[in-house]
Amino acid sequence: MNLKKRSTQISGLILALILVYGCGYSNKSLFSRNINSIYIPIFDNTTFRRGLEFDLTKAVKNEIMSKTNLRIVDEENADTILHGKIKDFKEVVLAGDITDNIVESRVMLYVDLKLIDKRTGRILGAVNDLSQAAEFIVRRGETLDSATEEGILDIAEAIVMRLEEKW
Repeated sequence: MNLKKRSTQISGLILALILVYGCGYSNKSLFSRNINSIYIPIFDNTTFRRGLEFDLTKAVKNEIMSKTNLRIVDEENADTILHGKIKDFKEVVLAGDITDNIVESRVMLYVDLKLIDKRTGRILGAVNDLSQAAEFIVRRGETLDSATEEGILDIAEAIVMRLEEKW
């Protein structure tokens, strides 16, 4: 009986510690409380693939609207400005058939970011060579365009995750 009572006490102590300290997870944004708005100009694009800059800018804005409490505003009313540049776009063939047709391929996007506090002009942080890959398999009906779209959505998600980290 004494062992059972001791086991109950230990279980109660463990439960109390868990309630006091929690698991460390929080759904609060890591953005500073004084950052409420962001301006996102069209990303620069130094690649030969035209249009990526518009698609990525739109995807980042959509991701911010759906996953953060930030308001996207014009430059005059913004607390912060997110500058982005698409540095590189690569396609790498992973597998081909005997007649050199592409069977499986990968696209890679490389982006640089800079977050600026517009009120002070201070650079809050910068990320160089943030990259994202997306693969496509021709036999599944996937194309370079569908993989590019997937890569853009994935890198937009990665950008917003970076924004929520402490800079």
